[in-house]
Amino acid sequence: MRKLTKSFLSLLLIAAMLASFVVLPAAAEEPAAEQPTEAVQAAETQADDAEKSNYELSIVMLDCGRKYFSVDSIKQIIDNAAAAGFNNVMLAVGNDGMRFLLDDMSLTVNGTTYSSEEVAAAIHTGNEAYYNFTTDELTESEMDEIIAYAKTKGLGIIPVINTPGHMDAILDAAEALTGKTCSYNGSARTIDVTNSTAVAFTQAFVQKYVDYFASKGCKYFNMGADEYANDMFTGGSMGFGNLQSTGKYSYYVEYVNAVAALIKNAGMTPMAFNDGIYFANNTSSGTFDTDIVICYWSNGWSSYTPMPAETLASMGFKMVNTHGDYYWVLGKSDWQCNAKKASSFNYKTFQGGTIDNPSGAMFCIWADYPGAETEASVISKTADTIAAFGATLPKIDDNKTVSDEATGVSVTASGLTGIKAEQTKVGEELDGKKVVSAWNIELTTENGSYTGSAAVKVPLDGKWTGCTITAGVMNENGGIDYGKDYDIKDGFLTFTAPHFSTVVVLAEPQQKSLVVPTNGTKTVEENGDLTGYTPEYSKNGIVKLDMSYASNVTTMTFTGLANGDVSVTVGNLVYQITVTNESYSSKKTITVAVGGTVPDTVDGEVSSAYTDDFVTVKTETKNMTATPYYERAALGAGTFYISDEANDTAPTTKITITANGDGTYYLKNSNNRYIYPNGTYSWFSSSWSYEAQTSTNPQAVTISSNEDGSIIVSRDVSSTWGGTKTVYLCFYGGSLSGTATRTSLYLYNTNLVTPPASKQTTISFTGKKAGTTRVKIGDVLYIITVSPENLDNVSPLKIEYWITNSRLTGTTSSKNELSIAATLDGVASAEGVEIASLVDAKGAKDGRTQEYWQSKILDVQKSNDSTSGTELQTTKQGDDETLNGTAFTKVRYWDGKWQAFTNAWVDVDRTQVTVTYTGDSGSVRYKGDRNQLVAYYMEVVNINNENGESELHVNAADWGTKGDGTGSWGYTPESSRCSVSIQLVYEDGSFNPTDTTAAKLKSKTILYGYWSGGRGLGTMVFTGQQGYEIYKVTAETGNMTSTAASNYTVTVTNFTWDENEETVWEGDQTKSVSIGNPARKPSYEAPYDNLAWNTGDYNKNNAILIRVYVKAEIKEDSLKVHYIDEKSGKQFYEYGIPVKTGTYFHSGFAMDPNQENALINNSVENYNGVVQTVTAELKDMPQIKATYRYSNYTLQKVERQADGKEVFLYYTFNNFHTFVVDFGIPLLITPENIGVNVPEGEGYWTEATCSGATYGETSIVLGRGLTYTATKPMQSVETLQVTLAIGSGEDEKTTHTIYLVPATTIYYEQNVATYSDGWSLNGTAIAADKYQETQKGRTPGYNFGYDLYYEQNQLGANGSVMYTTTPGASAQLTFKGTGMELYLRTQNANATSDPATEANNATDHSYMLVQVYAGDTADANNLKRMSFVDVNNLFVAHGSDKYGYNTPCWTVDGMAYGTYTVVVRYVKGTTYGLAIDGFRVTNTLNPDNATTKDFYAAVHEDNMQTSEIRNMVLAQANVSNAIFDMSDKMYRAGVNEVLDAVFDDKDVIDGASIISKLEDGTTTVTVDKDLVNIGPKNEIYLQPGQAVVMELTGTYASVQVGMRSLTGAAVTYQINSETAKTMNSTVDMYYPVKLVGNMLVIRNTSENDEILALTKLKVTSATTASTNDSGVIPQTTPEAIRYAMALMRGIDVPQFTDVAEDAWYHDYVYDLVYRGVVNGMTATTYEPEGKLTRAQFVKLLACSLADAETLKTYEGKHPFKDSEGHWAETYIAWAKDKGIVEGVSATEFDPEAPITREQMATIFGRYALKQGIELPKSENAAGSFPDADKISEYAREFVELMRIAGILNGYEDGTFRPQGNATRAEAAKLFSLFLSITDKLAK
Repeated sequence: MRKLTKSFLSLLLIAAMLASFVVLPAAAEEPAAEQPTEAVQAAETQADDAEKSNYELSIVMLDCGRKYFSVDSIKQIIDNAAAAGFNNVMLAVGNDGMRFLLDDMSLTVNGTTYSSEEVAAAIHTGNEAYYNFTTDELTESEMDEIIAYAKTKGLGIIPVINTPGHMDAILDAAEALTGKTCSYNGSARTIDVTNSTAVAFTQAFVQKYVDYFASKGCKYFNMGADEYANDMFTGGSMGFGNLQSTGKYSYYVEYVNAVAALIKNAGMTPMAFNDGIYFANNTSSGTFDTDIVICYWSNGWSSYTPMPAETLASMGFKMVNTHGDYYWVLGKSDWQCNAKKASSFNYKTFQGGTIDNPSGAMFCIWADYPGAETEASVISKTADTIAAFGATLPKIDDNKTVSDEATGVSVTASGLTGIKAEQTKVGEELDGKKVVSAWNIELTTENGSYTGSAAVKVPLDGKWTGCTITAGVMNENGGIDYGKDYDIKDGFLTFTAPHFSTVVVLAEPQQKSLVVPTNGTKTVEENGDLTGYTPEYSKNGIVKLDMSYASNVTTMTFTGLANGDVSVTVGNLVYQITVTNESYSSKKTITVAVGGTVPDTVDGEVSSAYTDDFVTVKTETKNMTATPYYERAALGAGTFYISDEANDTAPTTKITITANGDGTYYLKNSNNRYIYPNGTYSWFSSSWSYEAQTSTNPQAVTISSNEDGSIIVSRDVSSTWGGTKTVYLCFYGGSLSGTATRTSLYLYNTNLVTPPASKQTTISFTGKKAGTTRVKIGDVLYIITVSPENLDNVSPLKIEYWITNSRLTGTTSSKNELSIAATLDGVASAEGVEIASLVDAKGAKDGRTQEYWQSKILDVQKSNDSTSGTELQTTKQGDDETLNGTAFTKVRYWDGKWQAFTNAWVDVDRTQVTVTYTGDSGSVRYKGDRNQLVAYYMEVVNINNENGESELHVNAADWGTKGDGTGSWGYTPESSRCSVSIQLVYEDGSFNPTDTTAAKLKSKTILYGYWSGGRGLGTMVFTGQQGYEIYKVTAETGNMTSTAASNYTVTVTNFTWDENEETVWEGDQTKSVSIGNPARKPSYEAPYDNLAWNTGDYNKNNAILIRVYVKAEIKEDSLKVHYIDEKSGKQFYEYGIPVKTGTYFHSGFAMDPNQENALINNSVENYNGVVQTVTAELKDMPQIKATYRYSNYTLQKVERQADGKEVFLYYTFNNFHTFVVDFGIPLLITPENIGVNVPEGEGYWTEATCSGATYGETSIVLGRGLTYTATKPMQSVETLQVTLAIGSGEDEKTTHTIYLVPATTIYYEQNVATYSDGWSLNGTAIAADKYQETQKGRTPGYNFGYDLYYEQNQLGANGSVMYTTTPGASAQLTFKGTGMELYLRTQNANATSDPATEANNATDHSYMLVQVYAGDTADANNLKRMSFVDVNNLFVAHGSDKYGYNTPCWTVDGMAYGTYTVVVRYVKGTTYGLAIDGFRVTNTLNPDNATTKDFYAAVHEDNMQTSEIRNMVLAQANVSNAIFDMSDKMYRAGVNEVLDAVFDDKDVIDGASIISKLEDGTTTVTVDKDLVNIGPKNEIYLQPGQAVVMELTGTYASVQVGMRSLTGAAVTYQINSETAKTMNSTVDMYYPVKLVGNMLVIRNTSENDEILALTKLKVTSATTASTNDSGVIPQTTPEAIRYAMALMRGIDVPQFTDVAEDAWYHDYVYDLVYRGVVNGMTATTYEPEGKLTRAQFVKLLACSLADAETLKTYEGKHPFKDSEGHWAETYIAWAKDKGIVEGVSATEFDPEAPITREQMATIFGRYALKQGIELPKSENAAGSFPDADKISEYAREFVELMRIAGILNGYEDGTFRPQGNATRAEAAKLFSLFLSITDKLAK
């Protein structure tokens, strides 16, 4: 028999795979039986291969010792291995870690027994020490399950317990249990093979596992035996070298052989890794057991030199190629073999050599860094590599055929040992087909029963000849699981059964199509005698049948009677007959399944749109554009394109091949340089590196051709140590490169071939229902048979499970995807199946449960801006396709295609494509369906109550790390950490968590890794709990700090929030809400900016707080809260609180008596166990309408219903508000100012409007408030209407009326006037964000005429000025009131600074003319006043850039209340021009109006009166005559009158005084000529050291002083004895002052030349006053001057609360205070009735009569014993020295004894005598004291002396009471009178 060619055989195999059934041939067709099937041929070929090979082991190794893998994960590895053709999975359960524990772990070592619990605990501790997983070990029952599962897949399990190395956990347990050192030289993972305890423990331990795995039927056991103590010996020949150099290697040989014996004795074959076996070719230390199968992974590096593979093989060892270059190592991205590399694996090529007949090959998955990736990630990343690796391995045929001779049934499968078969009955029909036969078949293996897939051969009765035969096995639902690979031969049916239960064979009549001409005949011959069958006609009159039989052939003649279709059944044949008179050139038969579409492509153009009950036909004609291509070329000399693709349509790499004649070739590139594969051996890295070398030096290569026409280009390369390596030419990254792997390349001719253009029509036949029909298209008649589709043969639809860029595993499946079969109920239907019902509702990631979210169709070829660059969902960092692609909700298999329902059914494109995308470690290639179907899952971050019940179900689309440090989640390094937290908000303002601190919020927090360019939140979904619905979601940004146990376990320690809460969703109440901002490319436009972390690169520790606002569903059993408008009785809001039965409002629910808008006993526990608190603050309830929430509300009363289920809160609302305007700067009115309290962070209303402004402009900025800016002087109260809205409805708006009341004085900026030509704006504008105080007129203590902004803004507050140098230029404004002041920016234009001549040097002064008119126009007939004013300011420094700011240069006051127009005209001046800075208007509102009085009285601003301080001072200069005499001629206006700008005698009142402090420390009271003539004439300038003093005669509610810094320099000033203050504001403002008594002292205490400008004294009265009040009446009294002088001397003048002004001793006490003699017992008390001690008296005397320098000379002296160390010893020593005191004895003074009246007189008298003071006789001296006889002898003289001088007086009864103790008041009088007399005597 001729062998089929390989290519033809492949085509036949493909055809066989596509076939789903077989037609039983007629019995006469015996020649067909001689033709072998393709499957038989392939089997023969494989058998031939197997006979030639010892190959028996194809292994996938999983390192599940270092890293824990679950049962489901291991099953997925088994699945992948089975699918790739492997026959074993090696589980390294003991490798560093020991991740599998037996039920019985007890051990007996050297006579000591360790319990199972002890051993298990010790191993567990060792595992956790190595790497602590949530679960650390597999159980015995789990391993049982794994082994059993592997058997069902035809795979064996090979266990690995590595020994004597890689034993970390076992070694820890050995040392912990035995208490002895078992490690080798301190190694953490290797036992000492010379240590008997270590050896005994280890071998006892291994023995238990050997016994277990042997009992489970395992054939092999790997002992590892590699890398001995390499953790301790890290260089050179490492651990094995140390064993050999120390003579201990023989112990290792002995140990390995001993373990091998344990394994062999259990009936298994031992295996070991190669490096320790005859290390360094050492054969002198012992002989290893050659029964050990060697897993050869490395030929070493540098000085680490294992025995070569060929040598070991030559010694008789079986060799398994475990090539280390093809490892996949977890945590090492550069050592992870991918599918492309795996496909180049050659199982005969070992590291360092070649073995032609190895025993096997192994692909290894190592977990060197066990925490680097998840189990799912490892499985996902290695799946393609396993498949590619497996494809390179030989096929192992270990199938066995067992037969049941009685029935003739036989079965072929792996490992079969027996069969039992018996025929059974299952009914006449199944699945619409006839039952041919049914069999119960039981199969056995060495390990028990077998139910897996197998090839079945059963007898087939000949009566079914002509039928379509199918077969399968019955499933648990009574249906059929169909088989495949049907073959009928010699009366037997052979097919592949998917599993085993009852085997059934089914038959369907064979369908044949036949066209019969009308009135013509068609003859058909069939094998066998069919004449015994009576034909069955479906339609009479269409066709006639005649039959005859001869030579085993039945001839059937069909005669066409009429056009039509008919079905004729003859035996097992069904003829679908078409009778037609149409002509056609040819006929085609089309078979299509229901729902499927079959195309037929024809050349040329035809068209059809035919449809009937069975089929729909469509045609599409295309112009076939010729696609140029390059033809493949055979090897030869010449120039070619070269590629690594067999069908490259556009190769680009060009080479020239030159034959050398010796079988070698030269290759040149397009640059005419030689190219060849090259390899270099590096001693340093102990490995080869490969490249395609480009050189001018030729290097010959060998080129061989393959059967498929490809070529192999190679070259042998020598290393420096003499070895050789064959290097092959390949492509890498699109360019030529070198490799050690044999690689096929393809040559292409360089001539482009262009085929001719043509037309082509595709005819599509879509089956609608089963049956036969026909249609003529063009000149072809199509006979179409529509059959039911065999859904068993439909490739399943794959749905992958992801959470953003990480794969998941389903909780109901170990796989990370769903495979949907077309046979699944409902899938193959028009309606399809909901995807949510198919995918797992929950998934798993890192031990956490995820929840299903949505499904997407992704187009993997579509480019986008994701991190992978394509719509393909990958594991690339940050790759998030959740917002890309198209969402779908249902799937179906329909019309022969998989479809998904988006908003319509769309085809799932399963075209196989290759996509290259950017992965984390470089370029990655994806091969698979064009449409990737993904089920996306979400993290769960629920908000629970104290009982752990969910209040809010929260899902996040991205995965991260839990913020409370629990569990190991995503990788979030400290360098790029950000967070999102969730808080629930109830209607009443209750929160869960209760606050936003880290302590409460961290468990509701997810941490994410931040990336450059900004990261968005992604998507979050919130679902309300029972009884509640969501109505709003907000977001706020902030920052957080955290600590981390690792980058996977992080705990938040602190949050700080920005208070910028922003609504991101608001709508009708709903159970579920989704919000989001794309994670990778977020939007930074509101409201999404708060859903993205900071846009800067890697701004770590950013935080987002999401608040979810919920409302209760009001139900019958809910508690209810009602909010009522008391005035209307209307309920404006209500909400419910779902509660459990028996829960009521507290019986004490009521208003808080101590706090406005507050409640008590107002908390209740809701249904979910959360305590909710009913609030009375409407501002805290954003769901309440604006009409109420944005009003000024007050809670008036609270009612609780008797049943405790409802409460009612009653409110009143006030929307009328008053504010005061007293400056020209803008007035900002915030929501809080009008009682609209917006909850923190929520923002303000969504819409606001204002109307009604007459004298200014208004603007409203959402989030700030209303701004009013005056544009002209106010003439009445301004009324504004402000409407606030949070929506479009009327009930979502509220209107507030705002009254703006002019203050008693208003200072306007210059902008309120109208200016002629010639003026320009000059100076610095007022800051845009500065506003005047809103509390003036609303809260006492905020006086009019003062504003913090002006005080704090210093020079900036000057704002700008209107400036002119044009004589005649004018400014005009109209005001209403009783007076006005004009403020200018002044300069000094004098040419000299000589004070003697300055006042007369007026050459360059600027002058203005000011005119006042009655009414609102400048009508000359109504001129009331005119002033000519010199505005030069001599107190300003010389220079064009030196200014005196805000100088009052003209004033008019005391006019009748009315409307006036003022015109300011620049008259003359040659240097500095005129600069208007502002205006101050007095009494805009009529001061006599009752309403005005009431308003002003409430804030102590009524009856306001002002007077210029300068005029008060001038009043001391003998009023007008003195002024006239002092004034320069230029100011004189007539007899005894001066210009009012200098002084207006109508304003003269009793005056004040200026006090100057001289250099000698004394003070003087002065009024001089400079005061009259220098500077503007409406203010007074105090220079440093000067003060103004006055005493007011009236009683006032407040006293305020107008003052400022002239130039903006910092001026220090002091009011009375208050703490000194500093100002540098140049704006004239009123500062409140507190009088001392009625005295006022204003001092300039600056140290340099700073000038304090004083303008006016302002007083207000709380009592009613009339317009003809006497006004402010200051005077200068002697006490006021003495008070001021005391202050000037630096004496702190206290104000004693116990010294009444009308007390008899008041003047005496304060006389001593002003003198600096006393300062009280405390800062506020004098204690006048207190007793005076002798020491206190002496101190008073010393302080009165001696200066400080003199007293210092007495320090430390003590003339009396009892004065030594006494606080008054200095004063006592002074008095003793002056002869003033003698003491009570020669040695004692008795300082603490109360001083008597006679002692006090004696001391004063002695002082007078000693000082030679002759006291005068007083005319008012008291008479002789009646008790003079009681005066002590020593004191009589002095008492008498003091009496005569009038210093001592008796009591009311005339007595002196000499021994009575003197009070402090009496002493004050005595001192004051004595000092007054001595003052006069001194003068």
